Amino acid sequence: MKITSIVVDGVGKFSSRTEVAGLGSGVNILAAGNEEGKSTVFRAVRACLLERHSSKNETIKELVTEGLSLPVSVTLGFELGPHNYTISKSFWKSPSASLLKDGVEIARTREADERLWELLGIAPGSGRSVDESAFGILWVGQGQSFKAPEPSAAATSALNSAIQAEVGSLVGGGRARSVLQSLNNELGLLVTNSGRPKSGSPYADAIARRDEFKTELERAEERLSVLDHQLSDLVKKQRERAQQSDPVLRAEMIRDLQAARESKKEGDAAAALLVQFETEERHSKAALEIATRRYAELEDRVKRIDSGRTRESALRKELEELEPQERSAREEADGLRAQISALDEQILLDDDRLRALQTLSGVVAQVKGRAALETKRAALQALGGRIVINAAALAKSRVTAAMLKALDDLEREHSVLTARLEAAAAEVTIRLGATGGGVVTVGGLVLTDSVVQSVVDPVVIGVGDAATITVTPPRAADAGDHKKRQDADRRLLQLFESAGVASAEELRSARAARVTLESELHALRTELNVYGIAETSPALAIETASTEIQAIDALVSETLSRLHLASLPSAAAVARDLEALQVAVQDARRQRQAIEGAFNAQGTILSTVGMDKSRLGGMLTQAGVQLKADLEMLPDAARDARLAEAKAAVDAAQSDFGSKAAALQEQRHRAPAADELSRREIRVKRLEESLEKLKDQVALLDRDIANLEGQIQNAGGDGLGQKVEELRQSHALKTREVEKHEARLATLQLLKETVDDCFKQQKARLDAPLRRHLMPFLNDVFPSADIELGDGFSISGIKRHGPEAESFERLSAGTQEQIAVLVRLAMGAMLCERGGPVPIILDDALVFSDDGRIEQMFDALNRAGLNQQLIVLTCRTRTFSRLGGRQLSLVRG
Repeated sequence: MKITSIVVDGVGKFSSRTEVAGLGSGVNILAAGNEEGKSTVFRAVRACLLERHSSKNETIKELVTEGLSLPVSVTLGFELGPHNYTISKSFWKSPSASLLKDGVEIARTREADERLWELLGIAPGSGRSVDESAFGILWVGQGQSFKAPEPSAAATSALNSAIQAEVGSLVGGGRARSVLQSLNNELGLLVTNSGRPKSGSPYADAIARRDEFKTELERAEERLSVLDHQLSDLVKKQRERAQQSDPVLRAEMIRDLQAARESKKEGDAAAALLVQFETEERHSKAALEIATRRYAELEDRVKRIDSGRTRESALRKELEELEPQERSAREEADGLRAQISALDEQILLDDDRLRALQTLSGVVAQVKGRAALETKRAALQALGGRIVINAAALAKSRVTAAMLKALDDLEREHSVLTARLEAAAAEVTIRLGATGGGVVTVGGLVLTDSVVQSVVDPVVIGVGDAATITVTPPRAADAGDHKKRQDADRRLLQLFESAGVASAEELRSARAARVTLESELHALRTELNVYGIAETSPALAIETASTEIQAIDALVSETLSRLHLASLPSAAAVARDLEALQVAVQDARRQRQAIEGAFNAQGTILSTVGMDKSRLGGMLTQAGVQLKADLEMLPDAARDARLAEAKAAVDAAQSDFGSKAAALQEQRHRAPAADELSRREIRVKRLEESLEKLKDQVALLDRDIANLEGQIQNAGGDGLGQKVEELRQSHALKTREVEKHEARLATLQLLKETVDDCFKQQKARLDAPLRRHLMPFLNDVFPSADIELGDGFSISGIKRHGPEAESFERLSAGTQEQIAVLVRLAMGAMLCERGGPVPIILDDALVFSDDGRIEQMFDALNRAGLNQQLIVLTCRTRTFSRLGGRQLSLVRG
């Protein structure tokens, strides 16, 4: 089978008709970004082939375009044998199905589903699903490439048929499978796959009843033991209650509590009086601190007034001394400014002359490069002529590398078919007698010696003028190979016609000539790269060189006119004048820099004097403001009276604080300490809690005694002893029944292991066909490695670096994925060789392969594509651009 077209409409994000364009033989790759719909197309193809058109399961529901009420339409074209088929299905809305063969409808609706599965070798299942057969192992969905292939029943049957077609039916193999299946069925009635008893079986029921009797027996024996303990606890708790209810102990605890409460009350009263005295002492101390602070502030203000008057006088004197310095510096700066202005005018004139000389120097330099431009233009003109000749010769040659490869493939195919036909054909032996030389001919060729020739095609034997003998092989034998060889001859003639040659030798010669022309073109491009030209034609570079020459000529003419010169001076003369003028300009600038330094020094002096005047003026103003404020707060006339009043207030506050501090000290001696108050409070709380706890304990004991009396009364007459003995007998009976089932289970398992060991001895021959197809793919990626296969075509390990195999489960995720894909390629090759070609589809596979390993996987995929259609869906466009093959695209509309 080869898929030739895929069209979807109303599928997922494809709300309008979309086609996968470019499908063909070999490797096909659809590379697109994430969320472009690659996996949606893959699921749509699976649904079209493997789902009934009337199905509305989750698979179909996931294909519906969100938000739109559209039918899910999928049309798939494919080649199978000599015929072209088209299957069209519409799901969900207005379900329908139609199957066409070579453009003619052969089935509709349900019959179309059934006929399609019949063509593909897919068997309908018990329900609405189908057994996917080989499609289940060769069509790998997104995220499934990491899993080792797990063939279904139909796929296993197809693989086994391919194996038996190569190795034949092994003696005992079928019988062993039948016996193993029978044993597995019988074991399945007793135990599950994990070895546990199977629910509903007599074995499981016997175990359940045995365990049930055991549980009841243990519960009854436990109840007997509990009853003994309850009687002992009842006696113990009655004795404990009598001790806790002693009236003498209770009266003593009440007296101690009353005494403790009286002692706590007296301590609390003394502590409250101490808090009152402490408050009065704090207030008196605060009043003393305020009076003292006010008196200190008055003394500080008196000192500040006296020092302020002295500071004002000193600042005025410093300001008067700065005036002569400022006048002298200003006069010196004015003289230096006039010298700088005169030098600036001279420097401007010299700069204009310097720019004119620099322009003239650039023009002279460009004129010097004009000859090199003319040489380059001539060389490019000659190179352009050679490129035109080469392009014309390449256009006449039609032989490509693909044609040469096609020739090799056709010749190889023709040789293989001829060898196969010759091996199966009859032989004609012609032995020449003494006078036969030069007389007998075969196919028009005169024989000079005896020959033996296979009769693949009709052979004409001539015996001089005496007779003509024609030997014709029967056409029924090897008709397929004859037809294939004739088809190869026809394709070879078509290849010669498309290449414009008459023979293979002419085609190879034409290809060699084209390779020579391509090498010459590469050399011409290399010469262009020397000149910095990337395109194949130097015309633009020639035009650029001509433009540059004309620009140089125009620049020379314009410069001579602007500078009023008859001709350009020499480069040496321009350089000499330029150097002299640069020296003069530098001298003038150095002189200006020296004068500017002196000018800046005077500016610094003026700036310093100005800052000093500003600083002293600010300080003088600040001192005056502060002095005025202090005098307003404390005039000279009121100074003595205010100081005396503040001193008297300090003395009165000091006397009041002394008396309050003495009273507080006396109360502290009378009141109990804080730890004593805490001790009294703790004692009251402890005695109260002890009395309350005693009440709770008595109540709890009364409740426990009542509960124990009720439990003992209820359990005392229910016949526990007799029930325990009955349960022991029932448990023993069920235990013997379980042992009988376990003995049979052991016998069945031993028989299964024995048959399985015999079957494994022939497994190597059964694995040989799959291994033969797997080894070329495996060596592409893991040279010299070997795969260990388990039962049911599973992968158990790989040998790479020694005799010991690495477990498949312990390999990295990337390596597991690569091996799983290679095994699928081998299965596909084996089925294809035996006439069951199924396209291989990989959706986002090889996601964890490194750069080196993925190149090797690309080789393996291309090897598979030689004989089988391979479709790769990927979002890694840059990486998979190296895979080669046909590039597919999604075409909308």
